[in-house]
Amino acid sequence: MPTEQIVARVRRALLLDSTAYEEVRDDAAWTPICIGLVAVAVLLAGFGAWLWGEVVPDYKPGGWFVDTFILGSIITALLFLAGVLVTYVVLTQVYRETGAADAIVRVLTLGHIPFALGALVFIPQIGYAFGLLSIAGMFYYTVFGLRAAFPAISPLRAMVAVLAGFAVWAIIIPLVSDAPDNNWTTGIFVYSLFED
Repeated sequence: MPTEQIVARVRRALLLDSTAYEEVRDDAAWTPICIGLVAVAVLLAGFGAWLWGEVVPDYKPGGWFVDTFILGSIITALLFLAGVLVTYVVLTQVYRETGAADAIVRVLTLGHIPFALGALVFIPQIGYAFGLLSIAGMFYYTVFGLRAAFPAISPLRAMVAVLAGFAVWAIIIPLVSDAPDNNWTTGIFVYSLFED
């Protein structure tokens, strides 16, 4: 698929065009594209966390680049994948909603693209707002995408399923990064590493 078509579809999805989510649901060729887009978003947030360590705090531990950008990005991506799987399980096993696994994964991962705003957490004074916006955007786009692609799913069920998936990584990321030597975090979670 040409890059222009990928960019156009992602742009439409970010502009809340429900047909873009329907197209992604039905296009099996978009599975690696959606996963790749989430990987890029996570890497951007990891880069923002690394820049935060360079710009904001007075003290930065050794190995900051490896811990935040490389290990933090890997851990965040794995936890996002776990969250997507939990969302899928809640939808299909708890609520008995129907939908192909790959179609649901494509729609859910497309909704995770706003995490890329975590790249801006390094901006002094307003970086935290961009971090919060990245999480709120992920939640909104994921719920909207589910509702647009699978209109039979009720809004409440979509929200509960997405919250369950978000809870997986939102609880675990701070726990694995809480120890003084574990700076494995990206995006807004970098604010939990240091006390001002």
